[in-house]
Amino acid sequence: MAKTRILYIESNRDGTVGGSYYSLFYLVEGLDKNIYEPIVMFYEENPLIEKFEKVVKEVIIFDHDSPFSGCIRSFGNFIKFIPRFVRDILWAQFEIIKKIDEIKPDIVHLNNSYAANHDWVLACKLKGVKIIAHDRGTMPPASLQTRFFVRLLDAIISVSDSYLQYITGQGLKPKLACRVYNGLALKDFSGQYSTEQRNQLRKNLDVNDDDILIGMVGNIIYWKGQIVLVKAMTRIVKKQQNVKVLLVGKTVSGGEAYEHDIKTCISQNKLNDKIFFTGYREDIPALLDAFDIFIHASVEPEPFGRVIIEAMARKKPIIATKLGGPSEIIVHGESGVLIAMNDEIAMADAILNYIADMSKAEKIGQNAFKRVVEKFSAQNMVQGVEAVYNEILTH
Repeated sequence: MAKTRILYIESNRDGTVGGSYYSLFYLVEGLDKNIYEPIVMFYEENPLIEKFEKVVKEVIIFDHDSPFSGCIRSFGNFIKFIPRFVRDILWAQFEIIKKIDEIKPDIVHLNNSYAANHDWVLACKLKGVKIIAHDRGTMPPASLQTRFFVRLLDAIISVSDSYLQYITGQGLKPKLACRVYNGLALKDFSGQYSTEQRNQLRKNLDVNDDDILIGMVGNIIYWKGQIVLVKAMTRIVKKQQNVKVLLVGKTVSGGEAYEHDIKTCISQNKLNDKIFFTGYREDIPALLDAFDIFIHASVEPEPFGRVIIEAMARKKPIIATKLGGPSEIIVHGESGVLIAMNDEIAMADAILNYIADMSKAEKIGQNAFKRVVEKFSAQNMVQGVEAVYNEILTH
């Protein structure tokens, strides 16, 4: 019996490697290879390509112009953007159809959004190939163009119920819309580091044995909310001096001014010896192990929050903002603490409460681990996505 060939397209081109890449990796790694044959396509080189090449037979770098995303919101806009539409969607059909003919996929799985890659949607419909969009955080409202192309999709997979509601609430009408939570390969995060390894890493980070280390992992950009933690620290240090913060992540294109604002806030509040930037790091499990408390501070609704389940897998007490995916991942007071967005006072109080009762914080970390095992394993994610494949192939 012939295997089902699936072409996965990761169309990000901003130079960052975020959660969508890792979610895609765990998906293709966990697929039943007796049934499915995954091929992965990127629009640019990235640090994870070698990792992907170990779990799929073919990785493609598609030398193509930037993926087209919809911007037509009115009839006037439509007239204005006709030349761009012709160039970026209609003209692109020749190259994309040629690629489809070469690969011969049964399904094309877009890894980013239903509001982008409309050139692929049209090409798949012309070739009779099933196409899915994995939505990892498209904010409403949808453009007129997006509304049209969504109708051509065989399915949209949302990573949280919150964002699934954005899809259904706008009246978007793919043939199928469902939620499949992102998952984590626990083998990559559940191993134990020795006390010596943890202490050495903390020493390398200039963290003393008796310091409380608070960690935050995410690209440096406004909506990730690093500055909220910095402002919370201005309150924390008045009551607890042995606290340090590690901000882990790359400053993305467009985030330079935000990084400057964060550093200005640090300097003005004399926190230069308390808060440190690491830049991009690949050793996230080890860093998580070095943290005493983990923070997720997004100031806009988070589609899911992959790094939260990574911290849960390391049994960390977590504080996260409560809109979007985090409110579905964390049970407040049991497997973490949820606070309002952009509330440095609530964040400072939650951190100080953890510090005041670290045994309770440890218990919350244990509960977090149990929850991630039960709800957010890579196996659960793969089974959910495979069910969608089966659904669209049989209808």
